[in-house]
Amino acid sequence: MKLIFAIVQNDDAKRLMKVLVANNISVTRISSTGGFLHSGNATLMIGVEESLVQKTLDLIKHHTGTRKEYMVIPPALPTYSDVASTPVPITLGGATVFVLDVESSHKF
Repeated sequence: MKLIFAIVQNDDAKRLMKVLVANNISVTRISSTGGFLHSGNATLMIGVEESLVQKTLDLIKHHTGTRKEYMVIPPALPTYSDVASTPVPITLGGATVFVLDVESSHKF
């Protein structure tokens, strides 16, 4: 058995969870934050047999695309707070995935 941790953006999590459940793949969501933007993320815990790892990874990859958005970075110095900052493009989305071996699992 394998345990897959997939860290995805909140925008992708709900859709991905529906797809996983529709494919009979159990998933548990843990809300999390982090990264450059400190934006909301979801950490999905997915326990699967080894034969389903590649299918699960393919579903994650297909349903968590990256996208470009623009963000205004506030000035670093307070004296320049009146100066309008130019929006800069940032890439959002995608997934960071870890696949771990599970020595044993139990359901009670």
